[in-house]
Amino acid sequence: MKNVINYYYNLYPNNIHQNEKGYYFVVNQTKYVFTKYFDDPKNIQNIYNMHLHLINSNFYVHPIILNVQNQILTYINNEPYILMITVYYKNKININDIIYFSKPANSGLKAPDWGELWAQKNDYLEYQISMLGQKHPLIRESFSYYIGLGETAIQLVNSLEKSNVPLVYAHRRISMNDRQYDLYNPLNLTIDFQVRDMAEYLKSRFFSGEDINDDLTYYLNNTKLSTYEYFLFLARIIYPTYYFDLYEEIITDRKNDEEIKKITDKVSDFEKIIKQIYYYYKSFLPVTRIDWLE
Repeated sequence: MKNVINYYYNLYPNNIHQNEKGYYFVVNQTKYVFTKYFDDPKNIQNIYNMHLHLINSNFYVHPIILNVQNQILTYINNEPYILMITVYYKNKININDIIYFSKPANSGLKAPDWGELWAQKNDYLEYQISMLGQKHPLIRESFSYYIGLGETAIQLVNSLEKSNVPLVYAHRRISMNDRQYDLYNPLNLTIDFQVRDMAEYLKSRFFSGEDINDDLTYYLNNTKLSTYEYFLFLARIIYPTYYFDLYEEIITDRKNDEEIKKITDKVSDFEKIIKQIYYYYKSFLPVTRIDWLE
């Protein structure tokens, strides 16, 4: 790997260390990571532009370094890699890190249509389970319930009057186990509503066995949200990304079926969280009735 770094970047580290994130090295007291790029290479220019906008706005994300051919990606054995300068923070992220990260994105961008995206996802998963579900009885037992949660979230989003809410830089996925390295990794960037990251973070904490009540109350009481954003947050909490992510790992044999019990055993407790948000909203917002939450 030293020869690759030398040739493509004119950098000459003495030592290169590898971990699950990639290859780390230091040159002139600057820390670098050379990591595999797993997304569609067609998306890399958009990611690069987002990261430049943040850096030019004096907001830190790991800077991406172009290679000697002025390319973002470097191909090694036909696999795409990318080089970034990094500060490797080992601390786990917390709620304030996520609130701080919500920086406005470029104006004029089209807001994502969660209702449409989720409907497409549900249709795909229902087709997939009809083909592959026989091998996974625990998935079959629970699948209809979580598709039902997804339908509730879709109906809620589709019932909202669209509002011109500013978009922010967010993350494709965010987890309670993420470190600050992951938070500031531009390869995880997307553009969405500000409630996206917080909803995903809180769901991750809940299904890892943590009490989220204090952080949930803090967020709802101390963050300025529009009526539209309040209901987007509720819809995002309801939509079971945590289940569908694990489902994909099980259906592709990367995890054992028994793992799904870590989620299904918490059904009643998580419904209480959803109801807590729903009744809190009813105290100050006009809320469309959701029968199973009454």
